[in-house]
Amino acid sequence: MAKSTRHSWLRLVVDVTLALLAFGLLGLVIYRNGDKIRDVFNRPLDLRLMALALVIYLTGIVSTFVRWFFLVRVIDPRFTLRAAILLGFIGNVYNLVIPGAVGGDLIKAAYLVQMHIKKTQAVASMVIDRIIGLLGLFLLASIAGIVAWPGAPSDVAKLIVAAWVATGLGVLVLAVIFGQVVTRAFPQLGAGHSRLSLITAELKEMSSTYRRRLDVVAGCTVMAMGNHSLNVLAFYLVGRMLFPQMTSTLGQHFLMVPLTLFTMAVPLPFGALGLTEGVGDQLFSMVGHPSGGLAMMGFRVVMYVGALIGACVYLAKLNEARALTASAHHLEEELLEGELEEEDPDGSNGEEEDPDGSNGVES
Repeated sequence: MAKSTRHSWLRLVVDVTLALLAFGLLGLVIYRNGDKIRDVFNRPLDLRLMALALVIYLTGIVSTFVRWFFLVRVIDPRFTLRAAILLGFIGNVYNLVIPGAVGGDLIKAAYLVQMHIKKTQAVASMVIDRIIGLLGLFLLASIAGIVAWPGAPSDVAKLIVAAWVATGLGVLVLAVIFGQVVTRAFPQLGAGHSRLSLITAELKEMSSTYRRRLDVVAGCTVMAMGNHSLNVLAFYLVGRMLFPQMTSTLGQHFLMVPLTLFTMAVPLPFGALGLTEGVGDQLFSMVGHPSGGLAMMGFRVVMYVGALIGACVYLAKLNEARALTASAHHLEEELLEGELEEEDPDGSNGEEEDPDGSNGVES
């Protein structure tokens, strides 16, 4: 009990510290862009562009839920598209709105565990989805970089090379995972009960599950590029609304937006609030954008409006969401301790599964 209490207090301190850091970084961006912010609000805004950006963004985010649906169907064909979309919206709330909560990925993994899918497989589906998402992000930036390379200034050219390197590393990581290079070269890593052995087991599970369905992996990578393309277009429309005379082209956005949004992977609350705005300010200044940080703030408004839909889903499924949160906390503790306790051999785990495998989320 004392250990649990200390852990809770430590987590609270870390969460508060990270939240203060995020708001501090955001405040710094606002301070640096104060004049531009005043200029924006001193002229009428074409809210039709914001509305169109919201529609495009929502289309993109739903496509990410569909992508995860295809990845989970490789594991268990009982999984439904309706459940994927509902869980996707709920997970989005946890990622963007609720500070200090378990991540949205763990919420979705907890649901899969309630379907009696092996915990290692549940976690593997989340990890492969994240890897594919990042690979699609860098592939999009790399293709944009190829187009922009002939006339790119030196600073932008360095970014293009960095995107190419990141893409190559992403492909290499997938090749290493699917080829089980690490587990074959170092079989001792999978022995014992440690966090490293758990990671090794998850990578092996991912390889065993998905290397037989490389067509699904490839298709989901293309879907990831499409999703990020929609984000770029939404970001561009928000920038056009804020700065009607903006000279930065859509092609330049296809290079800079993926690199900006990549920073959202940093574990800061509210979707790396403040950090992403600061990075956007720096990156977009290379292509003459009036303010990448302010454009990112506008795009974040679009993201939070999208999260409101997730909040409505969360409230509509409040009891189920609370149960999933408890399961996700337990799963998180097991991951931190380096050992996933699988269910009983008969798959019951002391619970009675709904006949349709929905566990209440789809009701």
